[in-house]
Amino acid sequence: MHSLLTAVLLASSLQETAGEAWGPAPTPLPELGLKGTALLGGTVLGCSALAGSFAFVRQGEACLIERLGRYKRTLTAGLHPKLPFIESVAAYSSIRERVLDVPAQRCITKDNAPLSADAVVFYRITDLTKAKYAIDDYRLGVSNLVLTQLRSEIGQLTLDETFTAREQLNAILLREANAVSRAWGVEVLRVEVRDILPSPEIISAMELQMAAERRKRAAVLESEGKREAAVNAATGRRDAVVLAAEGERARLTAEATGMAEALASIGSALAGARGDAAAALLVARAKIAADLALATSTNAKVIVSGGGGGAADAAAVAGATLGLGRDVPVVN
Repeated sequence: MHSLLTAVLLASSLQETAGEAWGPAPTPLPELGLKGTALLGGTVLGCSALAGSFAFVRQGEACLIERLGRYKRTLTAGLHPKLPFIESVAAYSSIRERVLDVPAQRCITKDNAPLSADAVVFYRITDLTKAKYAIDDYRLGVSNLVLTQLRSEIGQLTLDETFTAREQLNAILLREANAVSRAWGVEVLRVEVRDILPSPEIISAMELQMAAERRKRAAVLESEGKREAAVNAATGRRDAVVLAAEGERARLTAEATGMAEALASIGSALAGARGDAAAALLVARAKIAADLALATSTNAKVIVSGGGGGAADAAAVAGATLGLGRDVPVVN
């Protein structure tokens, strides 16, 4: 300490002799002597010892204390006493959850497709002692562990499977990483495969395949639409024919039923006491209807009727009854 003060005084004297460029000469320091030097040294030593007697640890962090180079204890959040010059802080680290970015690496799939993959690891230190003394660099260890395991797992999958097996990859990487990292005092909480990027050649081939697949789906959909349209048209025609046939059958059935009822009525009438007169009336009505149809035609015609008898009279009577009078000529 005395030599230090002597050096300071010597520098002051040199400044004084150097000229005006140095400015006014400072006031010389008083001579402390041996006793003053010892007192000053003791004060500095005491302050240093006082400062080294405590260790302050923040919340969410921890530190390791070594005594004479050997691990002694682990300190958590708070103010802790320690022996100055004998005990020292060997490590100070956060015990909160932390993020480790695993860089991308080149991988080869099961079907020999090259791609690059990277991941993100979420971890925290559970035992700072092991993280300090069990491994030199736990971050590098966890990163390399995830990288090698990721490459191994992708090598067991095909290219198409890698795009749908992210959850499976995450679970396997988490399990395998924790199996090793626990010995380092590190717990891996989550592993997320972030990007799986095929090579540009593979991407181009996948785009071509996707375009061809879309064209194929479009052609299939168009052909299915045409087939359904043809089936619907054929079904419509079939239903129309069936409905028409059913309508015709219903019509014929109704006509047959009416004819049967009419014939039954006529038969009942003919079987009566005046059956001959009823038969003559029917014949006369039929003849009158035929003559009426001929008479209403615009062409010239000649109506020839059979020789007299009861039928002609009946026709005349029926004609008079129906109000035809002389409009229907009868030629014998």
